[in-house]
Amino acid sequence: MKKLIIIDDDPGILDVLKLVLGENYHVVTYPDGTAIQNGTFDPPDLFVFDKQLAGADGLDLCRLLKQNNDTRHIPVIIISAVPGIKDMAAAAGADDVLEKPFRVKTLRERIAGLLGVQQQVSGEA
Repeated sequence: MKKLIIIDDDPGILDVLKLVLGENYHVVTYPDGTAIQNGTFDPPDLFVFDKQLAGADGLDLCRLLKQNNDTRHIPVIIISAVPGIKDMAAAAGADDVLEKPFRVKTLRERIAGLLGVQQQVSGEA
């Protein structure tokens, strides 16, 4: 089973994403970027970061991963409601961006596309 690391400082979003993505992926969640900054995480197959996090910006985490030879190949999706996020995420090296609000179906499609996996059809949220 493919592994995702999702970082968002909103516990409600983490719970929802873990619930809806946990059907098809092993989902690990963090409320902040400490594990990424300290390198105390087991590398996943894909990262999903909120742009605005307490302590560390999701774009900074993305840059950190993309500058590291061990993690640069791992896709990163940035989610945010910040205007102009697409250009900022591209500059940080993100592989994809989703503007809030977004449909869970869209996130599932983007994850499946980046991981090269067949998406299973299930209920849409």
